[in-house]
Amino acid sequence: MEMSPLYIAIVEHINGWLMTSKKCALGRLISLKRFMRQQTSLQGLIWLCGFVLCLNISTIGLATADTALSYEQALQRLYQQSDAIHAANYYVDSERDRRQSLDRLHLPTLSISAGIQAYSLQRELNVEPLQQAAEDLVPGANQLFPSSIDLDFNAVDPVAAITSSWQLYTGGRIKASRRLADAGIAQAEAERDGALEQQEKQLATIYFSHLLALSVLTIREDVLESVGHHLHLAKRFEKEGVLSKVERLHAQVAFDEARRNLEQARADFGIADDTLRRLLRSDQPIKPLTQLFLLSRPLAPLAEFLRAGFAGHSQLGVLRANRKQAQQGKVIEQARFKPTVVAYGSYNLAQEDAEFSNPMPLLDPDWVIGINISYPLFDRYNRRRLISAAGRKVQQVTALQRELETVIATVIENSYRSVDRAREQFMLLESSIELAQETLRLRERLFEEGLGTSLDVVDARLASARAETERAVAAYSFVLSLVDLLEASGQLDSFSDYVEQADIRLLSKESKQ
Repeated sequence: MEMSPLYIAIVEHINGWLMTSKKCALGRLISLKRFMRQQTSLQGLIWLCGFVLCLNISTIGLATADTALSYEQALQRLYQQSDAIHAANYYVDSERDRRQSLDRLHLPTLSISAGIQAYSLQRELNVEPLQQAAEDLVPGANQLFPSSIDLDFNAVDPVAAITSSWQLYTGGRIKASRRLADAGIAQAEAERDGALEQQEKQLATIYFSHLLALSVLTIREDVLESVGHHLHLAKRFEKEGVLSKVERLHAQVAFDEARRNLEQARADFGIADDTLRRLLRSDQPIKPLTQLFLLSRPLAPLAEFLRAGFAGHSQLGVLRANRKQAQQGKVIEQARFKPTVVAYGSYNLAQEDAEFSNPMPLLDPDWVIGINISYPLFDRYNRRRLISAAGRKVQQVTALQRELETVIATVIENSYRSVDRAREQFMLLESSIELAQETLRLRERLFEEGLGTSLDVVDARLASARAETERAVAAYSFVLSLVDLLEASGQLDSFSDYVEQADIRLLSKESKQ
């Protein structure tokens, strides 16, 4: 039975959605066309209506679902969404365009000009020498010539010309200008690297603080659940006369404190969740897939991080570029003491014959070519002071570079030790957690048998939660210290490699909220 165009259009739409949606695997397995050709047109249309209804419902559910991202996926999304990174890229492109604009400085200029001019010339021409010469040749001839002639010229003439100039020697200004622009590109690229590192550090801090907040939240939820169960037993034992009111009040106070701590943990998690979502420009909550991690093996030797930091730190790159700019600025100032050689030429496009009523074309040459050498004998600026100022600028940048190297070395050494300390703390907490959990099981069993106190159970439960929290904080401290170390050594782009190489991961449970 032939299918209607509406029927076919609906099938095509749904089939296309399946192939492009997250359920593309289902789209590959199901061919709606092949299935529906086996149905009658009416049956197929009814089936399609039901399918579209289910599809809309599932789409609504997907729209409210969390966006699950690994750290690497979050990093790629940050690269696409961060306005700070976009601004840094624009800055680099701007400096590159500026440098390319200087590529033809060694070539001559060529321009054309055209216009129209009106002039008026009124003069008295003294011809007494001619009158006297005529008198000497022919006596009485002076009476035939006037002693002066009144000139009155008025005309409107077109003007047009092609002119060209070529700087043959500038004292090194052209080459210095290009090198100055090259240093500007290097500075822009170094600042872009710094912007990338800043954004990636911010992401790592917020991403893993979200995981820490989630870990603390789940721990607080477990504490509340455990203390709530303990409070229920305490109330029952109090009714049975087995437990005193003071013991029950201990359990009540612990339960209320656990509720307060849970509310605080929920607030902290909400802040971390909103911060991560806004950083990644997401309308939906972000669910991190990468867990807090550690590397049990030691890092590379400290000397390697120091060498990498001195070679690749973005701020050092900025200062190196600034130093090159200052050096080329000094070259430009030194060029003030050198001559300038320029070749020039011009061709008159509005050539016309002179007339008695318009003699000005006699004064306009058809073409001009020449060479000009200029040297400033006196300048309003003190050229020696300008050169000295440029040299001081070089010294300033060099001093800042040495100071920054000292700061970088200090940060690298401190971060390196912080990584080792966080790893040791995490490892040492394993036994504390095991002891706290075993102590809690013992205290709860003794309390249920009437041999322990409520205070013992509460203290054991809080000790267990404290040890678990300290372990999560130690893992987070390891991550932050590692980020600081890699940033200071100019290797933050390799942080994802450390994430992949991690052999210890702190798995986070789902929150019950």
